[in-house]
Amino acid sequence: MSRFPTETIIAPASTLKDYSGHTVAGAGKEIMPADASARLYRIQNLSKTETLWFNDTGAEAAADTPGSYALAPGGYYEFSSTHAVSVYATTAIAFSAARY
Repeated sequence: MSRFPTETIIAPASTLKDYSGHTVAGAGKEIMPADASARLYRIQNLSKTETLWFNDTGAEAAADTPGSYALAPGGYYEFSSTHAVSVYATTAIAFSAARY
């Protein structure tokens, strides 16, 4: 038995949509449009040196800005949001992202 509460979410693999790509250096970039039927999204910073900022409230991501969150190099985040998701980094870096 697990010491931590868990939640099983059934999401068919056929509904997974890939939004992976690269940031635009010094500018926010929307990577996922708003989707009222979305259940969860996930994002991973593939950079080994740069912080990836993301915003999942529908606003544009920016460094050190309320509503934007820092994802350390190699960091991974998964959460539910039906709003648009955007990313920001000071240099062009790769990220993996998907939504279902």
